[in-house]
Amino acid sequence: MSKNSDGASTEGVAVEALPAEAQAFHRRARIVDATVREIAERGYAGTAEEAIAERAGVSTRVFFEMFADKEEALIWAYDAAAAYAIPQILRALHAERSWARGAAAALSTYLAILDCDRAWALACLRDVPAAGERVRAARDALRAPVLDALQGPTPLPGAGGVGVETMLTAIDGIAVDGIRYDPEQPLLARQKELAAFALAPFAGRSNDGDQAPAPTVRRSTETEEIEGLLDRGEAGEAALELVVREAASLRDGPSLWRVIAAVQRRRGGGEHVGARAEELALDALGEAWFFGLELGDDDEHRGVLCGIQKKERGR
Repeated sequence: MSKNSDGASTEGVAVEALPAEAQAFHRRARIVDATVREIAERGYAGTAEEAIAERAGVSTRVFFEMFADKEEALIWAYDAAAAYAIPQILRALHAERSWARGAAAALSTYLAILDCDRAWALACLRDVPAAGERVRAARDALRAPVLDALQGPTPLPGAGGVGVETMLTAIDGIAVDGIRYDPEQPLLARQKELAAFALAPFAGRSNDGDQAPAPTVRRSTETEEIEGLLDRGEAGEAALELVVREAASLRDGPSLWRVIAAVQRRRGGGEHVGARAEELALDALGEAWFFGLELGDDDEHRGVLCGIQKKERGR
């Protein structure tokens, strides 16, 4: 896989050769990812915008052209994380008929996502609450659908004043401790004990005692799949347009990015490739999240592979 001058993975196409929308998306992804990793390592208070810019491989001027400050970049990060995670958590919750199994399934999905990139998990769980009222307000607005879904149409029979929000805060605290002090143990390995802990105050709410199914989390469309569709000519291009429309509805930036890169690569090689899927992908990039976009081949710039197993890659 080739890289551009600042070390960023290009999926075989130089970032500078891509349309302006794709370049801006990639630059924003690098800055947001660098923000998360600096904050995870140094804490919110100890993180400087200049250090974020250096880590992202951009100038400080470029950072401030895209974000007002580190607070805004962190809000972008939390929004991206929520856009990926919350629909999957809600899907797991609603797939079960009993409230207890649904809550346990939602917890499993949540833990699986946190396991995929611990720097992002740490920044979102530990540092967002400490970053200021504006960031906390964004967090509260984004996670409100999960709280509402867990509350359900009738009040939960919580004991001793324990409510769903209190329990979620406790789960987040346990997750932060696990990330910091037991980095080798996946959080998902503790699902059974954490589910028992989380459900105990609400034992009267449809608790059938069954263990929730294993989490199934959505992955982005891989380059190989996109190339396979392009190999099919016009029929494949029509199918690719459907892939792009679905990715746009889900704000799935990695899929959109890979479509653009694949089309550009083929066109650069002299192939005639329809422009419709690429145009749709470019239009959707401005609102897309970045999870799964490989930003570089080294650990520092790898980016987030959230919700899927990290693949073994040839080196």
